[in-house]
Amino acid sequence: MRELPEGWVEVELGKVFGRKRGSALVPAKQPDQRFELYSVPAFRTGEPERPLGAEIGSSKQAVSHRTVLLCRINPRINRVWIVGPRTDDPQIASTEWIALRQVDGIAPRFLMYALRGPVVRRHLTSSVSGVGGSLMRVRMAAVWRTKVPVAPLSEQHRIVVKIDDLFARLDDGIAALKRAQANLERYRASVLTAAIEGRLTEQWRKRNPPEETGEALLKRILAERRKRWEVDQLAKFAAKDRKPPRHWKHKYKEPVQPTIPKLPELPEGWCWATVDQLAPAIQYGHTASADPSRQDGPRFLRITDIQRGRVQWPTVPGCVVSEREADRYRLSSGDIVFARTGATTGKSYLIENPPEAIFASYLIRVGLSGLVSSRYVSAFFQSGPYWEQIERGKRGIGQPNVNARVLADVTLPFPPFAEQLEIARRIVSTENALEQTSGRSVGNCLDTSTTLRQSILKQAFLGRLLPQDPDGEPASAILKRLHAASQPAARSIHRNTPSGRAPSDYPAARSSIRD
Repeated sequence: MRELPEGWVEVELGKVFGRKRGSALVPAKQPDQRFELYSVPAFRTGEPERPLGAEIGSSKQAVSHRTVLLCRINPRINRVWIVGPRTDDPQIASTEWIALRQVDGIAPRFLMYALRGPVVRRHLTSSVSGVGGSLMRVRMAAVWRTKVPVAPLSEQHRIVVKIDDLFARLDDGIAALKRAQANLERYRASVLTAAIEGRLTEQWRKRNPPEETGEALLKRILAERRKRWEVDQLAKFAAKDRKPPRHWKHKYKEPVQPTIPKLPELPEGWCWATVDQLAPAIQYGHTASADPSRQDGPRFLRITDIQRGRVQWPTVPGCVVSEREADRYRLSSGDIVFARTGATTGKSYLIENPPEAIFASYLIRVGLSGLVSSRYVSAFFQSGPYWEQIERGKRGIGQPNVNARVLADVTLPFPPFAEQLEIARRIVSTENALEQTSGRSVGNCLDTSTTLRQSILKQAFLGRLLPQDPDGEPASAILKRLHAASQPAARSIHRNTPSGRAPSDYPAARSSIRD
C-alpha cells in the first residue's frame, strides 16, 4: 500500500462503484434514432461518434454525463474518457468500456487522472488475458481490485485544476515542438527537391563542368554490366565443360528504361535512369528464424530493427544460416534495403559499415553499380518524386506492398558522378546540421513529454503536487457517507436473499475501507 498524505484514503474500485455493467441496449432496434456513441476508436479523436441506430451492429451500454469510462482492451494504451454533457441524442458506450458512474465525493476528472497514472497502469497491464493487441483485455476481477487514492473533495478539485494547467503547458510545448518538427521536415524536403532538380548545385556546376555527362556514365555502367554478365556466363559454360552455344549473347536481358511520359527537363549533363539500370542486383531477403541469444554468426536485419533511419546493430538478433546463404544475402556498404510490406512500405535505409549481417525476407536489397553514388540515390529515395512512384506501384489493400519490379521501374534524375558526390555531401551536411540543432532532439522531447506527463500524475496522487489543506474534510468522511447512503438498499437486498447475507458484489456490503 502506497504512503498517502493525511486525510487521504485508498479504495478499490469495486467497493465504491460496484461490479455491475451498465444497462444493455440494442441500438439497431431504433434504426432512425441518432446516438452519441463513445466507441474505442473514437477515443483518439476526443469526440464521440454520432451514428444512427441502423448503423450500429452490436449491443451497447447506456451511459450518462460525468460517467468515467475505463477501457479494457490493451491497457498499454492509456484510454480513460469522461462522458460529456447530455444532448438530445441518447448516450451509449461500447461494452469494451467499464462505466464508473459518478458518486458523491469523487470528482470525475480526479478519478480519470488517477486511472491514467503510472501505478494504476502497471496494475492493469499486469492483469490481462488474451494473446495480445486488440485481443488482450484486463480481467474484470483485476479492474474491481484496482486501488485508487481519494483526497478530500476540495483538494481533488485543486489537484485537477493544477494537472489541467500543467498538461495545458505541456500541450502548448508539444504543439510548438511539432511545428518545429514540421518546419524541419519541410526544410529537409525542400533541400531534397532542390538537390534532385539540380538547383542545389547550380552554381557549383558552372564552376565544375563535368568530364563525363550523366548520359555517358550511364552508357558505361550498362556496358560494364553486360560485360560482367558475359564473363559470368562463360564461367558457367567452362564449369560444365561446355562450348558456348550460337547466339548465346542474345539471351542477355537489357534493364528496363524510363517509361514515365513527359519527364521534366533536366540540367545540362544530366539524364534520366531507372533503378534497374543503376543496380545490377535487386534481391528479396532471406527467410530465417531470428535468435537473439546467438552471439556468433551473422546479424539478421529485419524491418523492425530500422527505427528513425537508424539501426542499433548490437541489438539486432543473430540467426543460423549456411555459408552459401550467408554469401548470397550478406549486406555490404552502399547497399540500400527497402521495406516491401506493412506500415513502412517503401521506406529505405542505406547500409554503411555493417557488421556481418544478412537481411530478412520482408526487405528488398538494391545493390548499386560501383559507378553510382549510393548516398545520392539514397537521398532520392527520400524525396517526393520517389514516393509518388511508390504510391502508384503499391499493391494490396489491407496489407499494401511493393515488389522488386516496382523498385526496378523507379525513375530518377542521374547527374555526372562528381555532381552526385557533391549533392550527397551537401545533403549529409544539411542532415548533420539539422540533427545537431534540433532535428533529433525534437523527437526526443516528444518522447520525454509522455514520461513527464506520467511523472506529474504520479506526484499528484502521492499528494506532492500541492500543499494539503488541514481544514479540508478527510476523504474517510466522504466514504462513510457513501456507505451510509447505500445502507437502505443493502438492508433491502439482505432481507430478500435466501442466505440472509448481502450479495458479495454489492459495494457497501463488503466495504472494508479504513479511516
